[in-house]
Amino acid sequence: MQPSFDTWTSGFLFASVMGLFLFIILITSNNKKNRPIAFLILAFSVILFQYVLYWTRYEKVFPYFVILPQVCYFASGPLLYWYFLNLYKKKVSFNYSFHFLPALLILLSNIILWLKYAHITTIRIPFLKFIQTSHWFIVAHLSLYAVLIIYLIIQNKNLETEYQKVRYNWARTLIALYSLFIFSFISYYVLVKFSFFNSKWDYMISFMMSISIYTIGYFIFKQPKVFNGELFAQLFLPIKNKNESFETSMLNEFYENLTNYMEQKKPYIDNELRLVNLADQLGFSTHLLSKIINKKYGKNFNNFVNDYRLIEAEKLLKTSKNLNIKDIYFDVGFNNKNSFYKAFKLKYHCTPLQFRNQNNHS
Repeated sequence: MQPSFDTWTSGFLFASVMGLFLFIILITSNNKKNRPIAFLILAFSVILFQYVLYWTRYEKVFPYFVILPQVCYFASGPLLYWYFLNLYKKKVSFNYSFHFLPALLILLSNIILWLKYAHITTIRIPFLKFIQTSHWFIVAHLSLYAVLIIYLIIQNKNLETEYQKVRYNWARTLIALYSLFIFSFISYYVLVKFSFFNSKWDYMISFMMSISIYTIGYFIFKQPKVFNGELFAQLFLPIKNKNESFETSMLNEFYENLTNYMEQKKPYIDNELRLVNLADQLGFSTHLLSKIINKKYGKNFNNFVNDYRLIEAEKLLKTSKNLNIKDIYFDVGFNNKNSFYKAFKLKYHCTPLQFRNQNNHS
């Protein structure tokens, strides 16, 4: 039979392309914490594409993706768990890369397959028998990470603030989609043993992946704040206090988190601190951080950071008499004398040296 498309396979191909488009949007965004969800969408898109090749019989024309779905299955759990660790601001060390070892081993087999098709090598593909019969290993792997994610959600079920409530509901949405995907995967390999099984059942896994891609796509286009850290609650929560908008409530919470972080961690002493660096440390987008500072502090980012540096400089001028002015302005985060003197005189109406002499005299 000649390769051909039907309504289902055309829809899945479109979903695969949509997933690739969403991957590009997320991977090029400023928020690095969304990279795992971007690669998860890419993984689903690759699986869908290979399934479309299989159903339409184009797999014989383009056999290069035959093992890639297994790579994506074994990568999906670690990717989603990584995203949740970022969501709950848990530290992710270099050792986390070992979570991707099964996926990397199968990817190696696929690379060997590409080399064989390119007539570069004739060596046998390792793990081929395991890859071809790895369905229940995949189920166990997917289920393990689903359990880890659910445990993480339960452990962080603190609903004291509006932000935490929205984060909890967003987390439940994601794990529900992932669990339905796992259920569809299991259902396929159970139902395939029955006589009533047909191609429509075969489409269920792809249908769940398509639903996941389109749901995430909806959030990106309808409510992009979910992905850049703002998480506005119109999607999930009613506004309890009608006298205060949810946006104002969220901005207040974020500003409190920002000021606490500035006072405790003192990121402003970094002479190379930029808006994007501070945003990444806090888990915000640059747009959100700039908005918080402008609306709640009434100044731009540079003035906001410099005010913290000036407060620190004031303490040193009063307490560290042996430090020269150059050491002080550099230690508190200023890069040069001119910017320090200009900001200092604007706030204290005198030079740093005059300020020191006045305080020492008094």
